[in-house]
Amino acid sequence: MTVVLAVLAAVARVLHDYNMLSLDNDADNTWMAILALSIVLGIGLGWSIVRRMVTGQVDVDDVEA
Repeated sequence: MTVVLAVLAAVARVLHDYNMLSLDNDADNTWMAILALSIVLGIGLGWSIVRRMVTGQVDVDDVEA
């Protein structure tokens, strides 16, 4: 999660340095934060599916009592 946030922050910094992104508007900053959070959560939730497809392993969460 930290690596994904660092990459997104680096992309935002590069876009700001090339004047493609303005950080002056609070509403735009809020939407960028929501977008970054949704990307992090989407990657985190989808990682189990990707790992299962790549390795062929099965995730089992059933607990027998």
